[in-house]
Amino acid sequence: MRRCVPLFAALALYACRPSPGPGAKGAARSGPVLARVDDTEITASDLQDVLARYSHTPFVLARYSTPEKKRELLDGIVRYELMAREALRRGYDRDPDVQRIAKKQMVALFEKREINDKLHAEDVSQADVEKFYREHQAEFVRPEEVRVSQILVHDAAAARRIAAEAKTAGHSDIKSFRELVERYSEDADSKPRGGDLTFLDRKTAHEPHALVEAAFALAQINDVAGPIESDKGFHIIRLTDRRPATTRSIADAKLDIQKRLLEQMRAQRKRDLAEEMRKSIRVEIYQDELAKVTLDLSPDGGRPAVVPPVAVSAPSAASTPKP
Repeated sequence: MRRCVPLFAALALYACRPSPGPGAKGAARSGPVLARVDDTEITASDLQDVLARYSHTPFVLARYSTPEKKRELLDGIVRYELMAREALRRGYDRDPDVQRIAKKQMVALFEKREINDKLHAEDVSQADVEKFYREHQAEFVRPEEVRVSQILVHDAAAARRIAAEAKTAGHSDIKSFRELVERYSEDADSKPRGGDLTFLDRKTAHEPHALVEAAFALAQINDVAGPIESDKGFHIIRLTDRRPATTRSIADAKLDIQKRLLEQMRAQRKRDLAEEMRKSIRVEIYQDELAKVTLDLSPDGGRPAVVPPVAVSAPSAASTPKP
């Protein structure tokens, strides 16, 4: 059986390419015209654009080196254009789902060209970068951190016995602590990792405060402390790593700061554009109806219990674009 998946995928990519749409004349396409469907020309560059998406898969490109395969690809594009025109003739362009998708793509393209493409990281000044760095200094400081492994048990006598055994093993016998974890620990989360709790800082809240304090009190790698009592039980911990506090320099953080400020600039530009549009497009907000709406805020979401009416219309016929 002939494999058709590459062709189907190629046509899907053709459908997603930027295009003047059915009925457009004189599309700015390069290369010889290979076919024409009504007023739309299909050129060599249309085929090339589709195959360019497979530049990372040479074995797919190789299939279209023969005249038969090139004709197969062209026929597929022609069929796509024919179906597009028939869909238009039957009024599918007025289908709510089609209009919703078209509106979404139109707004995305508008934002890209009118906002994103006009604002770049280079538009963020050095002064703004420095100001952000000063005002958000804490974000660029990594506090001192320690890493420990633990054995957690719920019996105090057992904890004392295990702690003595762990301390007797000494600094050099790392393997024996992992064996003690496997043999005794009752913590289902850390036990598969050899008791590892990853890095903790002094403000760590997901581990008991007593454990965090004891971890920072350990002086040398492989030092053991415990038993440490908490609401979880009794912990025996071993220090496995320590990282000093560090501060990122402004030079190191510059690119990240530029990205964040660029996002803010683009968001502000979007708000400014919306305010400008409100001057020529009437927007009515029905606050009393909005107050009645109950939203499903469960994780799986849902539809509003009440859908409020919202009127958005042009103030005059003169401001309404004609189709």
